Amino acid sequence: MDRFSYVNISDHPTNRNKKVFYFKNHLHANYFENLLIEEKLWYEKQVDEEGDQKIYFGVKKQDYKRAMKLNYLTMGQYRKPFIPDAFFRYLLISISLIILGLAVTGALLSN
Repeated sequence: MDRFSYVNISDHPTNRNKKVFYFKNHLHANYFENLLIEEKLWYEKQVDEEGDQKIYFGVKKQDYKRAMKLNYLTMGQYRKPFIPDAFFRYLLISISLIILGLAVTGALLSN
């Protein structure tokens, strides 16, 4: 887990039959834990009190796909919008549609 990573998943350091999900934010970790409980997946939890304060969840490798889905749900629950301001979001969509319309019109007229 020392390498640079964009994902919050790694192999268990001592048990090859487990995968580890980790979270820096307690709110995200609590949401993930509630999903694990709802899905009735076995897990073990550890909080790194002395180090970086990450919350670790060990999940059986056989439940990895289900836990991964819960991880995606957790990430989606707390993700920030790509363009947070609604005006700029709709402006970008409008400009894109105008450019697409011009491209289709140009293609049709060139034949």
